[in-house]
Amino acid sequence: MLRLMKVQGDSLVPILFDGDFVLTSRWHKKLKIGHLVVVDHALYGMIIKKIVHIAPDGQLWLGGESNQSLQSERIGWVSPRRVIGKVIYKIGQHYRVYRKKDTL
Repeated sequence: MLRLMKVQGDSLVPILFDGDFVLTSRWHKKLKIGHLVVVDHALYGMIIKKIVHIAPDGQLWLGGESNQSLQSERIGWVSPRRVIGKVIYKIGQHYRVYRKKDTL
């Protein structure tokens, strides 16, 4: 299943910005360190984080990129069953479109 989600918050700046969109896929072969995932966390609800470490039993240690991110220690180890999807594409709303002025 594919899912389009809007990013809320700046925890993954400069990878993702508030207002960006991500396309996630439930069909992923194997999660790896560095992958971005959407997780349905027991305390924090739906969060988008980067996989920082994978324990031998498959539990995930997640983190953000900025100082505003929820600390990994507060998130704790997350079961891979809580992963809603892996981010496969991002659409950045923060990019500006520059046009050359017509010179007539």
